[in-house]
Amino acid sequence: MGHKEKLLLALGILSALFVLFIHNAVVPSPFTFSYLIAMTRIPTFFLFAGTVLAPLLLGRSLIKSKFYYTALFLVPSLIPQAFHILSFGFFPNFITPNVSDKVSWLHITFVAYTLLGITLGMLHKDGRFPYLKFFALLLSSLAVSFYIVFYYPLLPETYVENSGSTGFSNVLWTGLTLWGFLLTYLLIKKKAYGERVSEHLAWGMFFYSVGSALPIFHTHFMDIIWIAVSFYRALAYLLIAYGFVKVEIIDVGKEIAINSRTFLDSLAKAVPKWEGGVLKVALGEVLEEGFIKSLCIYDLSTKELKAYFYGLKEREEDLKPPEDWNRILEERVGIAKDGRCFHVREGYLLLSRSSADLENPLVNAHIRNIENHLFLYFLQHKNFDELLKEKAKEIQRLYTMLETSEYVVQAYNNIDVFSKQVLDRLDYVLPMDGSLFYMYDPNAESIERLILSSLFIKNFTEEDARLLLAEVQADPNTFGTKDNFCFAKFEHGQYQAGVVGVRLKEPFGKDDLVFFKTVSNQLFHVVRLMKVIEDLENAQLNVKILSEYDPLTMLYNRKTFERYVRDNIERSSKIGSMFSIVLIDIDDFKLINDVYGHHTADMVLKELSERLKRSLFRRMDIPARFGGDEFVVLLPDISRDTARAIAERLINILSSKPVKIEDKEIPLSVSAVVVSYPQDGTSEGELITYAEYLMWEAKRKGRGIVLSSEESTHEFSVVKELERSIMESLEKSSVVPFYQEIIDLKDMSLFGFEVLMRMKFNGRFLSAGEFVDVAERIGAMQKLDLLLIEKVFENYKLFENKFSLFIFINMVPDNLIEKFAEKVKAFADKYSVPTGNIIFEITERKAIEDIMRVVSFVRELKNEGFRFAIDDFGSGYSSFYYLKYLPVDFLKIEGEFIKTLPNSPTDRVFIEGIVSVAKKMGIKTIAEYVESEEVLKVVKDLGIDYAQGYYLGKPEPLEEKLKKYFSKV
Repeated sequence: MGHKEKLLLALGILSALFVLFIHNAVVPSPFTFSYLIAMTRIPTFFLFAGTVLAPLLLGRSLIKSKFYYTALFLVPSLIPQAFHILSFGFFPNFITPNVSDKVSWLHITFVAYTLLGITLGMLHKDGRFPYLKFFALLLSSLAVSFYIVFYYPLLPETYVENSGSTGFSNVLWTGLTLWGFLLTYLLIKKKAYGERVSEHLAWGMFFYSVGSALPIFHTHFMDIIWIAVSFYRALAYLLIAYGFVKVEIIDVGKEIAINSRTFLDSLAKAVPKWEGGVLKVALGEVLEEGFIKSLCIYDLSTKELKAYFYGLKEREEDLKPPEDWNRILEERVGIAKDGRCFHVREGYLLLSRSSADLENPLVNAHIRNIENHLFLYFLQHKNFDELLKEKAKEIQRLYTMLETSEYVVQAYNNIDVFSKQVLDRLDYVLPMDGSLFYMYDPNAESIERLILSSLFIKNFTEEDARLLLAEVQADPNTFGTKDNFCFAKFEHGQYQAGVVGVRLKEPFGKDDLVFFKTVSNQLFHVVRLMKVIEDLENAQLNVKILSEYDPLTMLYNRKTFERYVRDNIERSSKIGSMFSIVLIDIDDFKLINDVYGHHTADMVLKELSERLKRSLFRRMDIPARFGGDEFVVLLPDISRDTARAIAERLINILSSKPVKIEDKEIPLSVSAVVVSYPQDGTSEGELITYAEYLMWEAKRKGRGIVLSSEESTHEFSVVKELERSIMESLEKSSVVPFYQEIIDLKDMSLFGFEVLMRMKFNGRFLSAGEFVDVAERIGAMQKLDLLLIEKVFENYKLFENKFSLFIFINMVPDNLIEKFAEKVKAFADKYSVPTGNIIFEITERKAIEDIMRVVSFVRELKNEGFRFAIDDFGSGYSSFYYLKYLPVDFLKIEGEFIKTLPNSPTDRVFIEGIVSVAKKMGIKTIAEYVESEEVLKVVKDLGIDYAQGYYLGKPEPLEEKLKKYFSKV
C-alpha cells in the first residue's frame, strides 16, 4: 500500500471517528440540516445517474462488457434513489405523506440495490442471461419502491426519530456495511475491472461502506451523521465515476492516440532485414512499451515463420510456433495456449504478444489496427521482389511483342494489321488456342471490327467468334475468366473494345491472366491512339516516344538525330575526331505510293528500316528516318572514304532484293550521299543542309553515291546564294515579268503576251528554268507565282483601252489549291482586270499527275471568267484523253514538234491531228518555238490559230514592249 492509499484510508477512518465524536454536541437547525442534505444528495444522484447511463449510451463497441453490464445492473438502483430524493427534497408529501420511516426505507433500498448491481456486474460472465437479470432487478426495484411508498406503515420502524427499537435498523446498516467492505476487498483482490479502474472502484466502495456504517450510531432525526453519510456517498460516486469515465475511456483513448502516432513514425523509420527467408523488423520502444510486444506472421500452408516484428531485442518465446494449430485454424481468432493472440488472415497466421487489456474494445481495435499495418508492411516487402521480376518479365514480353508487331499509328487500316500481329504473338507467348480483338459501337449496336488470330481462324469458325462475343458482351465485368477463355474489355468515347483468349486443354494460370490483361490494355491503348490519330486526321500525339522515334519504323526521328549530330560535333571538337553522315533516299518512292497505295508504301519503309538496322554492325552507329522516303545514318569516328564504302554496302543490302508485301514483290533502288565533319561543315545545320543539297543534285543528275567535292562545294555555295536571292526577291517584291508576243496568224496582228518570270541575280536576269528547281525545293514557288500574278494584274491597266490583249501566265500545278485561287480572284478584283483576258497555262505533264485537283481548280476560276491553256500539249502519253476532263480554251503545242515541222512528215501528221481535234472541240491552238520564216509558213498552212517564238518576238521587260507597240499612242 502506497502513501496515497494510506492517506485515503486514514482520511476515511479519522473523518468517521470525528463525526462520531461531535455528532451529539453539534445539532444543526432544521433549515441548515435540510439545506446541507439537499445540496449533497441531489447533485450526488445526478452524478451517479450520469455515471450509470454513460456506458450504456456509448454501447458495447466502445466499453468493456463488464462495465456495460455493471452499469446495466445499476439502473434499477436509480428508482428508489429517485423516490428518496423526490420524497426528501422536492415534495413534502410525495404520493403519500412523507415520514421519516418512508424516507429511511427508500434510503436503505437504494443502497442495497446499488451494492447488488455492483456485485452482479463484478461476478457476471458473458452469455449468462444479462438482460434476464436486469429485468428481474428492475421489476423488483419498482415493486419494492412502490411498496415502501404505499405501505411503509406496515414496515418495521427504523428508529429514525427515537421511536421503536434500534436493533432492526442497526442490523440492516451493519449488513450493508459488511457487504460494501466485502466488495471493496473483492475489487482489490480480483481486479475484475482491470488494475487501474478496480483501484478507483475499491476506494469508492470503501467510502460508500464507511457512509453505510455511520447510521448505526445516529441518535436523532437531524443528526449530522446523515449529513456525513451524504458527503461520503458523494465522494464514493466521484471515485466510481472517475474510474469508469476518466480512466477507462478518456485516458485509454489518449494513450491509443499517442501510441498510434509513435507507432507510425517508428514503422516509417524502421529498417527491415531478411534472415533465412524471415522478414525481421525492430520497432524499438513503441512495441517494447506499447499495446503489443511482438508480432509473428506464419504461412498457414507451410506453417513457417515469415515475419517477426519486435521491440528492442528478439525473444526466444516469441519465435516458438504455436502448439494448438488445429484450434487456431478452426477458431481463426482468439488466444493461444501460450497466451498470445492469434488472427488468421489471407492464408497467414498473425500471432501477437500483448500486455494490454484485451477486453477493452478500444484497445482491441487498436491492436487489430497495429497488426493490420504490420501485416501490410510484410506483404509489401515480401512481394516487392516478386512483383519487380513479374513486371520486368511483362515489360520484356511486351517489348518483344511490340517490336515485332506492326506498330503503325499513321493510318486507320493499320489497326487490323497491328491487332492481328499482337494476337498471333499473344497466342504464341501464353500459349493459347486462338484469340480475337473486337471493337463494338454501342450506338449502332454492332461489331465495328473483328480481328481473329491465325490460330483462331485455324481452330474455330467466325460463328464461334460471334457466340463468344455475345457471352463476353453479356458479362458485366471488365475482366474475367470462363470455362475455356478469358477476356478484357475497355471503353473509350463512343466505342468499346476487348480481347478474348481461348485455351481448351488447361485453365489459365495467375501469371497468364496478369500478362493477358497487361497486353490487352497495351493493345487497346495503341489502338486508341490509332483511332484518335485517325479522327484528328493523322495529328501527332504528344507522348515521349513519338517525340523521339518515328512511329512507323521505330527509328529515331529527325529531331532526335539532329540532337545526336550536335552531341557528336561537341565531342569531336574536344578530342579532334571526325564522323560522317550517310543520307539515303528511295528512288521513285512516289511511284510506289501511287501504284501500290499508302499502306504498302508504309510496309516498304518498315522493311527498309529493318534492313538498315540489321546492316549496321556497330552499336554506336545511329540510324534514323529523316522524313518521307529519306533515311540517315550517323557514323561516329568514321572518315569520308570509309563512309563511302559503308554507303556502298548499305545500297547493296537495301536494294539487293525486292520487298515482299503479301503477294507483291516490289523492287527497290536507293541513292546515297556522304558528308563528313569537319570537312563539309562545322555545325549540324551546315552538314544536313549540304547533305540535302547533294541528294538533290544526285536526283537531278542520276542515282548512286555522291560525295562532296570542290565542284559540288562551289555549286552548293551558288545555290545557297540563289536561295538567299529568291528570299530577298520575295521580301522586296523584285520578281520581274518579261513579256513575249503571241501573234494571230490570220492577220499577223498582236494577240497577246505570255508572261515569263525573271529574277535578277549577280547582275543578270535568270530565266525560270535556272531557279525554279531551287525555289520549289525551299517551298518558295507559290509565293513567287502570286507575286508575278499581282504585278501582271497591276500593269494590265497600261494596256487597257489600247488593245484587247490577252495575257498568258504559267502556273505550277502544285500551287493549284483553294487558297491560291482565292488570292488570284482577290488580285483581279483589286486591279479591275477583265478576267476573260487572262489565260493560265498548265503544263500537261504536271497536270496529269493530279488530274482531279487540276480539274477542280480550273472549274473554280473559269466560273470567275478566267481562261485556261494546256502548255506543252502532246508531250504526255494520254494528251487527247485528258481533254475530256479539262475544260480548256487553248492548246499550246509542244515546241519540239513545231521546230521539226519542215523536215518531219510524222510531226506534221501529228500536228494536223491535234489541230483537227481542237477545232472540233472549239479549242484554239498556239504553236510554240516558231524561230524561222520556214516554220511560220508551215504553221500557217496547218491551220494553227496563233504562234509564239523568237522569230516573232523575244521575251523582254514591259517597258520595251510598250515602246515597241504603243509608242505612237
